[in-house]
Amino acid sequence: MGAVISIDLGTSGCRSAVYNDSLQMLCSATREYPLIVHSDTWIEQDANLWWDSVIATVKEALAAYPLPGEEIQAISISAQSISFVPIDEKGKTLHHAISWLDGRGEEEIKELERKYSAEELYNRTGKRLSPAYTFSKMLWFKKHKKKIYEKAWKILLPLDFIQYRLSGKCVCDHTIAGGTMFYDIVNQTWDRKLLEENGLSVDKLPEIAWAGTVVGTLRPEVAQELGLTQRVLVVNGAQDQKCAALGAGASHEIAAISLGTGCCISQISDKPFQDPAMRIPFFSYVYKNTWDLEGVINTAGSAYSWFQRELGGGKSFQELNAEAEEVDCPNTVQFYPNLAGGFSPCWEEGMGVFSGLSLMSTRGHLTRAIFEGIAYNIRGNLDVMGEICGGAKKLHVFGGGSKSDLWCQIIADITNTKVVTCASSDTALAGAAKLAFMPLKDSMPDSLPFTKEFIPHVESVRQYESSYQNYQQMRKHIFADK
Repeated sequence: MGAVISIDLGTSGCRSAVYNDSLQMLCSATREYPLIVHSDTWIEQDANLWWDSVIATVKEALAAYPLPGEEIQAISISAQSISFVPIDEKGKTLHHAISWLDGRGEEEIKELERKYSAEELYNRTGKRLSPAYTFSKMLWFKKHKKKIYEKAWKILLPLDFIQYRLSGKCVCDHTIAGGTMFYDIVNQTWDRKLLEENGLSVDKLPEIAWAGTVVGTLRPEVAQELGLTQRVLVVNGAQDQKCAALGAGASHEIAAISLGTGCCISQISDKPFQDPAMRIPFFSYVYKNTWDLEGVINTAGSAYSWFQRELGGGKSFQELNAEAEEVDCPNTVQFYPNLAGGFSPCWEEGMGVFSGLSLMSTRGHLTRAIFEGIAYNIRGNLDVMGEICGGAKKLHVFGGGSKSDLWCQIIADITNTKVVTCASSDTALAGAAKLAFMPLKDSMPDSLPFTKEFIPHVESVRQYESSYQNYQQMRKHIFADK
């Protein structure tokens, strides 16, 4: 039996797992690491802790399911994106990693707005101008940390950094590069002109290769520490949401929906369609000549968690779910889940709102309104994706929210699309495992196994269609001045 190591390098921790070629997880281990929060907008991490956590979790996972060293054939990584860390020629970090959560590039955003139109940058990079992406933060770094920037041999994103430590090769993948906002989304390469126009050196960036291609093999000292052979392949990984979409089986006709802290809606296209209204961000996907339309709802499970904590009266998820089931469809209460501001496809909206409250409203109405509000906005993203590249015929849903049958049925009814739930929420790890196997096997399962299927109910679809139109009309009134 051949096996691979899959690593998920997240924002708050690292998880490593061993998978067999049936995409079955044999064991896993997790280690957390902190953010370094200097202020609301200055957020960093110690990239050395990323590396220490990778080594520790891989060793722990291998100890939990002992295999002969030669059984492990490859390693691949699902990684957080947009963060970056400068290193010298010996691979030593020169500064803490600037986190993707960091927003210190606001002044640089203003400078970019004076040089480029929002439409031009979107058409070149697939991104709306935002301090969340790497571009503005790297411009800030070059301006305010000039000596470190000039001393840096390479400036690496999290995937590149770990792959360098594993193999000695500085290689990035297209899904990671696509989140920087200095990547040419159409030609699928670094946007050299955009970088040069803003004084950034493309030579400091890693080479870009396709996910699933071989970066190299383990460095001798790393192989020895992990108890593996030096023949273990380091296979180019990908950004975590793209790995999750891959593990969940996203395709041209199947949208993968992560129903976790936030909600990510991914659908794959074989053309770099441009949306004149800039409603949905575009990324390169893991395969050549494929692109990922990636809608986002910033607060999904986190909106529910907020409600449970502040207004749930100490009730459990199951109890609140049961109360929501007692509410007739259509619900008289509506919820706009903008608890962290606007999101796709309605980026400019203000903060969250409950509407339609009356003396008859119960906690069940509010709970169901949260489920429905997320589902209405999933539909809003899917409708735009349908305009761009054709509608999804099935939804593969995973994450904590997928454990609610009620929520999944509501999504099916509001979108009028069949929903299936993945047997595991470890879709990012499974996606990285698929990438690790790509140089080793001719074929792999399309996705993780599924547990349940939810078919749209004809009458509920009819009722929700009317409610959805009301929901969209109401949002125009609520956010009219935004």
